[in-house]
Amino acid sequence: MSTAATTDEIEPLVRLSDLDEYRRGLVRRLDGEWDEDTWTGFRVRFGVYGQKQPGVQMVRIKIPGGVVPLAWLGVLARFNRQFCQGDVHITTRQDIQTYFVPLERTAEALEFLYSNGLTTREACGNTFRNVTACALAGNCPREHVDAGAVAQRVARTWIRNPLVQHMPRKAKISVSGCATDCAAAPIHDIGLIATEKDGHKGFSVRVGGGLGGQPRAAIKVLDFVTEDELATVVEATARLHQRYSDRINRNAARLKFVLKRFGEEKFRTLFLEEYARLKGLPQRPWQPLEWREPTEAAVERTPMGVVKQHDGRYAVVANPPLGNLSAAQLDELLAIGYAIGLDEVRTTRDQNLVLPNVPANCVDEVVRRLEAINILVPASAAETADVVACPGTTTCRIGMTNSPGFGRAVWEDAQNDPTARGISVRISGCQNSCGQHHIGDFGFHGVAKKINGQPAPHYQIHIGGDGRAGAQADVVGMSGPIIPARHGLAALRLLRQGYASGKQQGENVRAWAERIGKDGVIGLLASLDGVEPAETFTDWGDAETFKGAPGLRGECAAPFASDNVLADLADDALIRVDRHLLAGRWDGALQSAEEAVVFAARRLLHHAYQFTQDDEPAVAIFERLREAASPAVLAAFDRVAGERLAALSSGRAEQYREAVATFLDTATCVVGGADVERDAAE
Repeated sequence: MSTAATTDEIEPLVRLSDLDEYRRGLVRRLDGEWDEDTWTGFRVRFGVYGQKQPGVQMVRIKIPGGVVPLAWLGVLARFNRQFCQGDVHITTRQDIQTYFVPLERTAEALEFLYSNGLTTREACGNTFRNVTACALAGNCPREHVDAGAVAQRVARTWIRNPLVQHMPRKAKISVSGCATDCAAAPIHDIGLIATEKDGHKGFSVRVGGGLGGQPRAAIKVLDFVTEDELATVVEATARLHQRYSDRINRNAARLKFVLKRFGEEKFRTLFLEEYARLKGLPQRPWQPLEWREPTEAAVERTPMGVVKQHDGRYAVVANPPLGNLSAAQLDELLAIGYAIGLDEVRTTRDQNLVLPNVPANCVDEVVRRLEAINILVPASAAETADVVACPGTTTCRIGMTNSPGFGRAVWEDAQNDPTARGISVRISGCQNSCGQHHIGDFGFHGVAKKINGQPAPHYQIHIGGDGRAGAQADVVGMSGPIIPARHGLAALRLLRQGYASGKQQGENVRAWAERIGKDGVIGLLASLDGVEPAETFTDWGDAETFKGAPGLRGECAAPFASDNVLADLADDALIRVDRHLLAGRWDGALQSAEEAVVFAARRLLHHAYQFTQDDEPAVAIFERLREAASPAVLAAFDRVAGERLAALSSGRAEQYREAVATFLDTATCVVGGADVERDAAE
């Protein structure tokens, strides 16, 4: 029986029922029942993502707000030794990625994680991805609220919700604890920034941002909402995404394209109308936040080193190069945490680690022990290199270049170059910006071009980006020239030196680059013209000759079956029936019930190869169903119609709601066939 989501229990990050669902899907794939597209669309919602290497998977662990309970470090170390190869990797979304898990062992791997409190649910796929937060969330003197705690609450509010299981494309959310916006709201589908208005604590809201091939900054849609309205903000955004985003052209299906299509004014109006319709409807429970009064303190764009917290203790921000950690390092981190009584560590979107709440008398010991395992603790960001890179061609199916190989070369070169200090470098192996190349002082994204007819790795340069709201007029860096990958390090040196020697007082990289213009940038790199770099056709960190653009299909925009979308939307509509009834909104309950029936009817028509359109009127859908349906389906459908009339005359909705739920279950039985019978038996 289809049932509505409860509104009185906090949704956990881990449910073992997720593991049962994944096991059934894996069996169907291994038995040959599911084709590759069906399997891919299914498994990515469980954080299981294809690598370029055949037969093995990347498993992404979802870490809302980057909050890692201390015991998880030991779990990750054991998991990496037992199931994976290589290091674990901290991503720019504060997730943990692990690699080379054999497909046949993925269910066993998920069981290990889930049994120890970690989740992979909706870490990939067309879902709400991991909710990110400030690097110093919970510790920064400037914050109004612990953004990491907000991120965890938002994640729990939306995990497993049918509305967001098969969206047109993924959506990303960030939370910042103050107006400094260290979590970079403008580059997200939803950006929440803690603020205060008229003595009340809450958030300003930005919607519609994103990076990738066509980067665009989010726009402000609400100046102020209280914390109990955040779920409605997210729901309004998800419904706009479902209603208006493109399900055919997956390359234009992010929410930012809806913003582009309608323009800022119309988009904002659509959002506010949807928000007003939803406001006041019951949501999943929200545990109240702990707010406090911020104080002034220095803050770096990429915090590093030993930072004094608002409570007098210290946060030690350390840099495992490129965010990579071995099982042995994880074990030692666990030992350090136990030795000084820590409860947690935190990952950051700059691929760093934060050890929070360190007592003053333990700081030196922590720094010493971290540096002994090659996790560096520089004096500050201004005194060190800031280098971030995605995995690139080491594992990614669509990576063009070996971004970690280039990143390691940049990091090593920067150790003895004073012009590298305080400069952020962001490297992506392709245009999708997993390394966030658009928002570094200097960014690089991999492309494939030919030299004398032979494929060679190249990088497109980007200059002067900064993803924080209000940091500068344009968050996206200026596009620079495309250069051979092997010129990348020399080009970066020339750019850093040009900035160091040519900047004016108080001028950041963006202002300097705008002043000298593209011609000035090209002039700085003129010494590389006509010079063929050594190993032109071999990428950084590779031994083999570059083969050109990969022929594999990526899984960032994983395929989905239309039936899965319609089934989820039908369940969501049924849930809305209950929510409207709880709020005393009779008209809304009736409308949601009809929508649920329409979605289920469309499932049945599609199953009979009679395809429908999103804008097809309900009456037309119902007429077509009557012509095509079996007696059992017609009986369930006629019951819906009869109970609706009874509800309208009596003002009682219980029987009507149950008739709608039965019709949804009937559609599932017809469409699912043997799968439904087997699931019931299991």
